[in-house]
Amino acid sequence: MKKINHNKNYATKKKYGQNFLNDSSLSDKILDVASINKNTEVLEIGPGLGFLTKKLITNSKFLTSFEIDDDLIPILKKKFGKYENFDLVHRDFLEVDLSKFLENKKDVKVVANIPYYITSPIINKLIEYRENISEIYLMIQKEVAERISSKPHSKNMSLLTHAVQFYAETEYLFTVPKEKFDPVPRVDSAFLGIKILKNKKYESQISEEKYFKYLREAFSNKRKSISNNLSNLGFSKDFVKECLKKVGKTELSRAEEFSVQGFIDFIGILEG
Repeated sequence: MKKINHNKNYATKKKYGQNFLNDSSLSDKILDVASINKNTEVLEIGPGLGFLTKKLITNSKFLTSFEIDDDLIPILKKKFGKYENFDLVHRDFLEVDLSKFLENKKDVKVVANIPYYITSPIINKLIEYRENISEIYLMIQKEVAERISSKPHSKNMSLLTHAVQFYAETEYLFTVPKEKFDPVPRVDSAFLGIKILKNKKYESQISEEKYFKYLREAFSNKRKSISNNLSNLGFSKDFVKECLKKVGKTELSRAEEFSVQGFIDFIGILEG
């Protein structure tokens, strides 16, 4: 553990992946890009020492913050317990039944600086509640933000990219140098925006089960062409190559060349 200058009586805990922002100018930038206002209900994961918490409370309709660390609870209660539009939940966010907190709510926004090591589980959980959540704004590892927001033909395109973009529009908003955190992590961070597709643009065309069945195989070996990888589903390489031509791809095309819509169209040809 390492003591930081935010609070003399608190030391960061490595087991929780704690890296607290230490640049106050960033809080206004975060609220601005997330468009937080008095009509916004916000969910915060890991408030830490409250870097963003006070501004979220004072600029939103209601804030629910989830904090796992026993030692941070009294600090947060002392700082923000007086606010009527604030609920501090002393729980592990990944174990919380979110339906209790999101019941009868729509268009909730999530704003959080989350531990790198649980980025995917947190995003997956938030997307599960896409009927209640409209926008997600996360401070995450720069490399992961680049992957989630990447475009077709990018080396960063991956299963994770599709797992998010199937449900939402993603935007790499800005980079945050590692020196802006205390303790200083080994890598830079980035602020990522995820806006849920309320029109179910892709979900209305194909089932999740079918889409991800094909996707997992397509990305099963990134060094191999998609015609090789899809042979695991019983398709001959020659058949897959013919289908690739019909969607304007070559026989050597790989999974990272496809957008979500492009891959849906490709599945349609395969099954046609």
